[in-house]
Amino acid sequence: MNSQNSPQHIAADIASAAFVGMPRVMELAELFHARGFEFAIVGGPVRDVIINRELHDFDFTTSASPQEIIAVTKPWADTVWDVGIEFGTVGVRKGNFEAEITTYRADVYSGESRKPQVEFGQDLHEDLIRRDFTINAMAVRLPQGEFVDPFNGAEDLVRKLIRTPREAELSFSDDPLRMMRAARFASQLGFTPVADVIIAATDMASRIEIVSAERVRDELSKLLLGKFPRLGLDILE
Repeated sequence: MNSQNSPQHIAADIASAAFVGMPRVMELAELFHARGFEFAIVGGPVRDVIINRELHDFDFTTSASPQEIIAVTKPWADTVWDVGIEFGTVGVRKGNFEAEITTYRADVYSGESRKPQVEFGQDLHEDLIRRDFTINAMAVRLPQGEFVDPFNGAEDLVRKLIRTPREAELSFSDDPLRMMRAARFASQLGFTPVADVIIAATDMASRIEIVSAERVRDELSKLLLGKFPRLGLDILE
């Protein structure tokens, strides 16, 4: 395949053009760039732009600390709030534009809880590897518009596969709810989990017991409301 026509190259063109063309996104990115901080849009918004799915959220990540995020955004935003500052997340609103900005994370999990011991990082790659699936581990550095896809998420979008950035056993041990999220994304997108994901989730199914009933309910509700609920339920079974 010509490198110009590779999934990564095509995804890079789509995602970069989309976000660089959004004035509020670029205003925010320029604020962080001017202060010497790294800044990127990450996860679901990148995935959804590439597959032409409606955007519902803007999630950004940065090398700035939570307090630095507040300091950078407060003069610009209409409202700034500490939606989850203990986890490094700050919410901002400017007119009709609303977003969450989170400091790079490098979390540590214990075996008894899906709640991490939060550790902040300084590296985008380290932040991406902790995410649930490769299709959610893509980013666009802003304002420069550089597409970042270290785990071939764009290729998995083309192949319609659900795969973890690192070993599935490690990912599900850290956060067992990801096992249900694999089924939920299958229901919403019509994608298929790879064999390693299915095997790990089958072997580790009992780990779901440490997840609260409310979170399990929320994932099941999203699954049932997906476009392909039978596929999601077959995976759960």
